[in-house]
Amino acid sequence: MKRILLITSILFLGISAIKSQNTCADQLKVAQRRFDDGLLDDIPQLLSNCMKDGFTKEEKANAYKLLIQTYLFSEQTEKADLEMLKFLKEFPNYSIAVNDPKEFINLYSTYRTKPIFKVEIKGGFNFCMPKFIEPFGVGNTSKSHPAYKSKLGYNVEVNFINKLYKDFEYSIGASLILSNFDYSNKPFEYSTVTGTFKNNYLGLPIAVRYNYKFKTVNLFTKVGLEFVYLFQSSVNLTRTDINVGRSEPYTGIENLLLSHKKFDVRPLLAIGTALKVRNAQFLITAGFKFSTKTQLNRQKTYLNPLLQEKYFFAEDELLLNQSFISFSYIRPIYKPKKIR
Repeated sequence: MKRILLITSILFLGISAIKSQNTCADQLKVAQRRFDDGLLDDIPQLLSNCMKDGFTKEEKANAYKLLIQTYLFSEQTEKADLEMLKFLKEFPNYSIAVNDPKEFINLYSTYRTKPIFKVEIKGGFNFCMPKFIEPFGVGNTSKSHPAYKSKLGYNVEVNFINKLYKDFEYSIGASLILSNFDYSNKPFEYSTVTGTFKNNYLGLPIAVRYNYKFKTVNLFTKVGLEFVYLFQSSVNLTRTDINVGRSEPYTGIENLLLSHKKFDVRPLLAIGTALKVRNAQFLITAGFKFSTKTQLNRQKTYLNPLLQEKYFFAEDELLLNQSFISFSYIRPIYKPKKIR
């Protein structure tokens, strides 16, 4: 019995919703006919009950346009402005259509309809690409050949974006970069040392982006600087010896933060494409960041003697460049207002 009552209630609500929608669609048609006949006085009342939730999205946009025209032809400009503000708040990214009424277009043009700024939420992957500058070690460094290998890292970023000039935009934001790379070396004939470096940074990216269109594809190029602060740095080391009486390797995770410079400035270059999905915009970006300062503080290379004694390890001087690919969601922020 309860199941029958539930099904009956759902059917009743569905039928009521369809009936309401049809009624509002009919009301809009009646209002349009009244407008065409010059009978303007009753139009606001005909549409008022449906403006909250009775129309589809398209019907509601058309109802707003009809109300705005009605008030304009009735010389009630304050009410027309009020309805235009409601329209722009509900349809902030509206673009003028070829069949829009002239009166509506003229009033629309007196409002600020562009976003005042945009917010970009970005996430992606990076590959640290160490550039060897100078070796350090516990033995004869001319005979050792350290090798470095890129490893997958992650980055997240939030940016404030605004228009600079024509097709140029500028952005400023905050980023978190988790960077990793692998290391291997043979400091002595009987010993092999391997490790994974982990460096975590906070960043302040500042950039300029140029947007352009190639046929039907939206593209952009981006240049800028990222000011980064190193707040965590460690290496997971393994030393394996051969034929020296010990079969178990020496392993451990060691903190390197005290022997590192904390700040770096990284120029960045990037290209990408912009995709529109309904009212949302998504970006796919690929680029490169150039490290301008070596991370190792030379005066503190041998600060931790355990690294040399236990692992036969001394950190080399490197530039830590990065390639990256990221995916962004951009949300425009609108604040429509009368500008003339």
